[in-house]
Amino acid sequence: MIRLEQVGVRVGRFALEDVTLEVPAGGYGLVIGPTGSGKTTLLEAIAGHTPLQRGRVMLRNEDLSRAAPERRRVGFVYQHYHLFPHLTVAENIGYGLGAAGRASEAAGRVRELSQMLGLTPILSRSVQGLSGGEQQRIALARALAPKPSILLLDEPFAAVDPATRRGLRRELRSLHEQEGITTLQVTHDFEDAMRLGDVVAVLAQGRIVQAGTPEAVFRYPNSAFVAEFIGTGTVLRGTVERVSEPDPGTGRFAARFATGSLVLEVVAEREGESYAVLRPADLTLSRTSGEGPAPRNRFLGRVTHIERETAVAQVHVTVEGTSLVAAVMATTAEELGLAPGVAVHVGVKATAIHLI
Repeated sequence: MIRLEQVGVRVGRFALEDVTLEVPAGGYGLVIGPTGSGKTTLLEAIAGHTPLQRGRVMLRNEDLSRAAPERRRVGFVYQHYHLFPHLTVAENIGYGLGAAGRASEAAGRVRELSQMLGLTPILSRSVQGLSGGEQQRIALARALAPKPSILLLDEPFAAVDPATRRGLRRELRSLHEQEGITTLQVTHDFEDAMRLGDVVAVLAQGRIVQAGTPEAVFRYPNSAFVAEFIGTGTVLRGTVERVSEPDPGTGRFAARFATGSLVLEVVAEREGESYAVLRPADLTLSRTSGEGPAPRNRFLGRVTHIERETAVAQVHVTVEGTSLVAAVMATTAEELGLAPGVAVHVGVKATAIHLI
């Protein structure tokens, strides 16, 4: 278990302010945020490498806020690996075991981890000249070798190509399930959170601005910053005007959201200035107005450009002077004959539009 209670840290001019976060025992948490938001500083505060100004760091239900790093039983994998260039792969993995006075256990533990991470064929090699993916696996194995109860990962996929990244994600999740180690990873990529995390926290300028399950944060971002950073979808600024009486049970009401000349039918909880988030997967496209079910919002637009991402196409459409993005299967885009300049009908349900 990792629990941070109103943690405050200052490094030069940068500060973490009142960071509160919990990752349950055996859970996998992720902290995401832009460069310079304090992600690495947060990990270093948990590990004891950066002292706290205030607050508490609870590990395994024990207050270790002022404890030395070696007392915290934390495995730390930095972004830049920090492998020992004069040692072999096996010696790098087993280094922590020897330093801890458990050299007799090193060989078995090294074999076990090398099998898990596909490192057995290169155990006798020098770490110099190995690929980024291999070096990342070695750094991970070295951190896991002493069997820490907490694992901290600092941008573990930052220096590898997309294919290696996908493979490492799968291996890391499988390893997490086998070892049962409470894990906290920092990243700037929300896809890591969706594929790995049980809980995710968004960090901005030293503060956690939203936390929850990856699905909840993705579907219901609480600010325009969160929506834009995690890539939830199109974020529009406008005004909500109520058109029906609030429901007695939920307090929600039918409303219109106006942004420029585009007016959307929505379901809202308050009037006035607001942001509307339209997720690409919630937008439907058709070439004629009579195709498919009829959502509350249906407009004629024009395709401006298409981004193909393997099996999915991100179709950018201009509607009433406003740019929207719809996600469709690449095969569907071809069947519809979608291309820049093509007229297309865009539909979205009122209940699918998230208001902030």
